[in-house]
Amino acid sequence: MRTSKIKATRFMVLLAVICSLLAGNLNLPGSVADAAVKKAAVSSTAMTIPVGKLDNKVFWNSSSWEIAGGQKLFIKNPVKGATYQFTSSSTAVVKIGKTGGFLTGVKAGSATITCTQTYKGKKTTVGKCKVTVKNAALTVSDYENEFPVGSGKFDLADYYSSEDPMFNITYRNPNATYSVTSNSDDFTVKVVKYDASKVKEVSDSKEYQDVLKSFIGDRYFYGYQFTAKKAGTYTVTVKETYNKKTKTVGSFKIEIKDTGISEAKKELLLGNNLDVLSLISYPKENTNYYFAIKDFDEANPDNNVLRLSKDGTNNYLYANKNGTADVIVREGSEQGTVIGTVTIVVTEAPCESITLDSEEFSTYVGDEYFNIYYNVEPGDTTDKVTIKSDKPEVLKVEYNAEEESWVYTPLKAGEANITIKCGDKSVVAKVVVEKE
Repeated sequence: MRTSKIKATRFMVLLAVICSLLAGNLNLPGSVADAAVKKAAVSSTAMTIPVGKLDNKVFWNSSSWEIAGGQKLFIKNPVKGATYQFTSSSTAVVKIGKTGGFLTGVKAGSATITCTQTYKGKKTTVGKCKVTVKNAALTVSDYENEFPVGSGKFDLADYYSSEDPMFNITYRNPNATYSVTSNSDDFTVKVVKYDASKVKEVSDSKEYQDVLKSFIGDRYFYGYQFTAKKAGTYTVTVKETYNKKTKTVGSFKIEIKDTGISEAKKELLLGNNLDVLSLISYPKENTNYYFAIKDFDEANPDNNVLRLSKDGTNNYLYANKNGTADVIVREGSEQGTVIGTVTIVVTEAPCESITLDSEEFSTYVGDEYFNIYYNVEPGDTTDKVTIKSDKPEVLKVEYNAEEESWVYTPLKAGEANITIKCGDKSVVAKVVVEKE
């Protein structure tokens, strides 16, 4: 009996231990597990910043399109009762307060910020952050910097629309001043700081203003406005002044062009349209241009080679008939300065061939998606395509002007021959319609 009693006691103790462990495991996510998962660490392991003192109101272009901002370096999941200290491997490159926070870029280079933890008399390294400090740099458009005489800009709307700026200063030092100068008074440029307060300068539309405000948020960037008095090649230089020292960030060239006609002669296929603005090269901003067809017959519009047509706010030249016509381009008003004259030659492109994907097709009554596939050469032929069914009671064929497509409607079982014509070329497709 003594042996059995001892075994039973041991069993009860073991059972109690197991229950205790199970209870501990049930509470694990809120205690031991959290301690394992939420280990103290630095908030970032790598940063790239400009020279200068940063805070939460400082922003800079890290590229032509990316805007970065100052970020605090801090400890995530700090241990209660522990103390933390941040140190820089080179205060000549980057500085940080002992308790962390925003960085200060001192000069271009790299350094490591190390954070140590002191807890119960024991000092350990919690984490490190590699910091790269960059000097301000000039980035120039990959495209040719060519603009018309007059005024131009790069503002909040241009940034939102992903337009290409002529230049940008990346990693701009928030504590420095920058000058942008030209080698001539005939071309001047002014740098402008754009933030949400500038939306009214961009648009009168309240809805669009709200879109721009939401897009830019608390950030800002530097755009520009320029004035070009006459055509020519100009050199623009960007300089930085910091700690009473001035240095050249870089320079670039810009071409200013007079407004003119893009080509003296253009070809247009019969029945096609041409945007009138394509006749102009380097049009000025906020300037109206007027187009007149020389010797236009107002009394008989259909007798003219060209006609002016309008689609919303856009104006087009319509190729009405074969022949040649001159279009006079003026600037400012209908009696304004003549920029030039463009000769438009309207020609035909006869159909050379028409081919079917198959000579025989099959469908069923009520098939809404049936189609006959064919190809014409050339693809921009001016000859019209006509399609006709010899048995419309079996397969009806109609042209949908709104959709600019042919619609085939299988009505009853049977066979129909479909003739497709383009100019003097034609093919016939056999269509078998089965019951639904």
